[in-house]
Amino acid sequence: MASESTLAGRGVELASGPSMRDTFGKIMTDIYDPDRNPNGIVNIGTAENYEMLTEVADRFRDGIRYHSGEFNYGEGPWGSRRLRTAMAKFMERNLKSIHPIDPEKILFASGCTAIFEMLGFALADPGEGLLVSRPCYAAFQDDFELKAKMKCVFVSFGDIDQFSPAAVDCYEKALIEAHRNGTKVRALMLCNPHNPLGRCYPRETIIGLMKLCAKYSVHLLSDEIYALSVFPVDESNGKTEAFESVLSFDTTPYLDSNYLHAVYGMSKDLASGGLRMGCIYTQNDALMRALCAMSKFHWSGTADERLATEMLEDETWLEQFNRTSRARLARSSKVAREALHRAGVAYSKGSNAGFFLWIDLRPWLPKVKGGDKWASEMALWEQLMQNKVFMTPGRGQQAEEPGYFRLIFSQPEHVIKVGMQRVKKTLDQIEKKKRESKI
Repeated sequence: MASESTLAGRGVELASGPSMRDTFGKIMTDIYDPDRNPNGIVNIGTAENYEMLTEVADRFRDGIRYHSGEFNYGEGPWGSRRLRTAMAKFMERNLKSIHPIDPEKILFASGCTAIFEMLGFALADPGEGLLVSRPCYAAFQDDFELKAKMKCVFVSFGDIDQFSPAAVDCYEKALIEAHRNGTKVRALMLCNPHNPLGRCYPRETIIGLMKLCAKYSVHLLSDEIYALSVFPVDESNGKTEAFESVLSFDTTPYLDSNYLHAVYGMSKDLASGGLRMGCIYTQNDALMRALCAMSKFHWSGTADERLATEMLEDETWLEQFNRTSRARLARSSKVAREALHRAGVAYSKGSNAGFFLWIDLRPWLPKVKGGDKWASEMALWEQLMQNKVFMTPGRGQQAEEPGYFRLIFSQPEHVIKVGMQRVKKTLDQIEKKKRESKI
């Protein structure tokens, strides 16, 4: 008997989807190491702050003296008062909030993924929509759709710079088209700094999006998980923008505070993805009650809370950590951009944030039967994997056209260089095959 027949319909739907366990497991069980596994897979596809992991480990090398109360249920799944107070001060200091942050308006969960899933349940009924710019963070779709059944409405921009105020019209057109097709849009995702483009939104564009949300009574979700991973770049990378949090200026003239929510987590800036600590700041009391009702399913745990609290309260350590992180990101970004230049690979300019470059491999898309360009992108990804280098292809990030990949540069220099050598090897193989086919 097929095991699928033992499941309910929604179980079958989940079981029949792509297996993250298979793909991720293949990479992580054969990961590149210059000494122990030099022929392993170079992972320049998973966004982690790899170069700062040692600093986090060193911070806790001497251990923390836990007390018995930190192995029970604590103060509840939404986070202890001490943790929420530490995050409030962190937001005031680092996100430069213009108003004091009330710890009672902060809720913690087991990562931003959990926060987004709960928002999908609380802000929309099944089939209602979330506006998301293209390309986007690949996991947004699962975060909102997999269980909450919110529908992602992807916004295309064509030749319009999606960070410019002119892009607001693209969001409105997508919203109107969704309504016309029976999908009521309930929220808009602002990923700032942007993943995977690595750019920051100017205030004028943020205000334009707030006005759009106000016009249609749509919630604005500001994902600011890369807020501190903004670094200086040279002029050859194009014009850049400084990061501005939605908490850093007076938004009341543009959008009711009940419709504005800021999300932050410790996975990226603070190189602590293993802690599973994400939070939301919202002034919407009804939303907070709804999130609290669901938060027991997304409990971080009191032991992890203690680690996070220790980090957030150590302002001297954090200041030095963030300085070091930004300097290393600037250096690694330059190493990756120089390697791309040598390989003749173009990338999206203006990036000065996050851990990624959006690279253009369209000239190397191999020919496939039927001429399907998305199938061609997958064939290129498979060839990269055969050469033991992993990057995230554009299709999973809702790219507007095939051939774009997200390259993660937040790695030690030798990892970037080995990864790019394998990328170049793959591109050379494709070029050779194209030349031979013309003979």
